[in-house]
Amino acid sequence: MKLPPLFNRPLRDQIQTLLINHADAILIGAADRERLLEPYDNVLREQAESLFIVAERINDALIEVVPSEQFVTQLRYDLLATAQAQRESWLDRIRSLPPRTQLAAGIGGATLTAGMVLIATRSMPNALEYWRNLRDA
Repeated sequence: MKLPPLFNRPLRDQIQTLLINHADAILIGAADRERLLEPYDNVLREQAESLFIVAERINDALIEVVPSEQFVTQLRYDLLATAQAQRESWLDRIRSLPPRTQLAAGIGGATLTAGMVLIATRSMPNALEYWRNLRDA
């Protein structure tokens, strides 16, 4: 069963690259379709041609808008305020958990820390011997 071109990854990647190049050409005002399509085969040309038309129509329909200084300032303030509100520390996150969960997290953290300290304080040969004895027991 032959899959349609939509599922053909190399073709899809080529079309994506071609459309990116076309969008760049539209932005600088040098959208020469023939030059862009020159290195590609007819299958890709047919698919890209209709997409080029849509992209050019959208570009023609768009109106350039310059935001006011007040809008830019307010947007910056809103974005920075949102980012600041999202910067919770780990301690704040733990404090917002229910008491039982806080206790479980504390016990788990203490156990993990004690285990790491135990392993770190043993010399490497002793630690390996200790783990072998545990495995054999």
